[in-house]
Order: sequence, then C-alpha cells, then structure tokens
Amino acid sequence: MKNWKRLSSSVFLFIPFLCCTCIFSQEIKISDETQTCLDCHTGLHPGIVEEWGKSSHALTSPSAALKKQGVDKLVSSEKIPETLLNNTVGCAECHTINPETHKDSFDHADFSVHPVVTPKDCSVCHSTEAMQYEKNIMSHAYGNLMNNPVYRDLASSINGIQTFDKMSLSIEPPDDLTNADSCLSCHGTMLKVSGTKTRETDLGEMDFPAIEGWPNQGVGRINPDGSKGSCASCHGRHAFSIETARKPDTCSRCHKGPDVPAYPVYKVSKHGNIYSSKEKSWDFKAVPWTIGKDFSAPTCATCHASLLTDTEGNVVAERSHQMNDRLYK
Repeated sequence: MKNWKRLSSSVFLFIPFLCCTCIFSQEIKISDETQTCLDCHTGLHPGIVEEWGKSSHALTSPSAALKKQGVDKLVSSEKIPETLLNNTVGCAECHTINPETHKDSFDHADFSVHPVVTPKDCSVCHSTEAMQYEKNIMSHAYGNLMNNPVYRDLASSINGIQTFDKMSLSIEPPDDLTNADSCLSCHGTMLKVSGTKTRETDLGEMDFPAIEGWPNQGVGRINPDGSKGSCASCHGRHAFSIETARKPDTCSRCHKGPDVPAYPVYKVSKHGNIYSSKEKSWDFKAVPWTIGKDFSAPTCATCHASLLTDTEGNVVAERSHQMNDRLYK
C-alpha cells in the first residue's frame, strides 16, 4: 500500500475477501486530514501504517458499521459525529479528536495532535465498551497499586537498591523509570505533561510534548484527558484487533507472575492444552463468536469478555468490557 491516495479504490477491491458481511453504500474514503498524516508517516513509520491499513478501522466506515444489526454490530454508539461517518477511522480521527480535553495536544503540521489515544476518544464509536471498562477493576489498576502502602512497600523492596552498611540493610527507593518498566508496565503509569522538548527528525527539528510515564499501555493508565486505562492493552495498536484480544497470549502479558498466575494455570489446564493444540484451526475474527464452530475450548476472553452464540444463533453470553462482571461469584 505505497500509494495511499489510491486506498479508497484499492480497499474496495479487497472488501469481498476481508469483510464480506459489511454493508457499504459507497466507497470508503480517507479524510483529507488523515491523508495528510499518511503522506509523511508512510515513509517515516511504514510498519504502523501497514498495520493500520489491514485493520477494520481502515477497511470500513462508521456509517457502514452503524447499519449492521444485532450480534453483527461492533459499534455501540447510536450517534457518531457526521464529520466522522463516511471516512475510514484513521490517524486524524483518533489523534485529533477531543483536543480540548487532552493536555498532551500540540501543534503539528497545522493540526492539534495528541499522541495518547484514550478510552474517552474510543467512546465516540464504542460508548458502551468505554463505560463498562470504567467500572472494570483493571481501569483502577494504577490506584490499586500506588495507593496501597503494602503493595508499594513490596514493589520498593523488589525494585529498590539494597545496601548493607554498618551491619544494617537499607533499601533506596526505586526511580520512576524502574517502576514504569516493572509493576506499572501492566498497572499503568500516570501520564503527566511536563512541557515540550525539541527533537531532530527526518523533516528537521520539531517540538513534541514531554510526557512523564510515556509510552505505556497499562490497563489502569491515568491519561492526560483524565480517563483511565488503554484499549491498546488488549487490542494492540494500530490494528486494534478483536483477534488479538481474544487470544490468551495477550492476557499473559500481565497475568503470569506469582501474584497473578492465571495464565500459567490456564496453560496447563485441559482448556489450555486444547487451545495450544487446536488454535490454528480456530476463527478468532468471527463476529459473533460461535461456540463449537469457531472454537472448541474456552480462552480468557470466552469466559470474561466475548459475545458468544450457539450454532443456532442464540446468544449465550453478551459482550462485556467489565471483566469483573463475569467473574465467578
């Protein structure tokens, strides 16, 4: 996809293969703002651009997504701003939305751009999921750790520098980067804009916001717009793939330590054994996700998040991003 100005036509040719159930009233178009981004970033960040180009965001429009019905529908917002309806969800649609709430917004190529895309931004199309995630225990992961003195002492004892002097053992508190690279890589950091810094780029010197705690995709990240969490924790940038979120390997990033051993327990279970043996034949992209047809054993998402139907189309479990709502009680 080297000529992004042709994407609206080239994408349309691939639609029967990649998204045969989509409803289109017109060819998908890239907004002028996103095209401006792509003109530079295709050369500067080809991997990111190619990943986005294969995503559902690049291959459909909000107006087409709104036309889907029932279990096939992936957007939960009933109304989406008219300016966003008929274009792909691209760079500008995510990185320039809600600029007034983003303390990380900065002037870039005549746009007000923010590097950090948050659940509040995603809520423009996925309002129900964002609301559910706010109630999720994971969205409070930063505060649950940093406001708990027992956990903070434990983290300091592991991350701090131990010294032995005059028959006494002492621990120097860990620095912020050490904490961000360990506990807070999963729990999330607090992103604070501390000013701007100048960088030398392929296009010359540019000013960017200096953000403490960034980059970070932690589940309880405190964002510059005041929201909590990161959709990219499970869905990954810039594809934001439902397939990625459904695989237990994604959950393993955080749920594998001795204090949260869910993933290693799952891997040695019969369910995990079946997943390891059969997952290459499963369909992780299907919407809805049909038990027995698309997969034959539970993954983390099966029990805690995904919309599930039986082979007759009956809904077995509704989709939820409030994972603690589907815990055993």
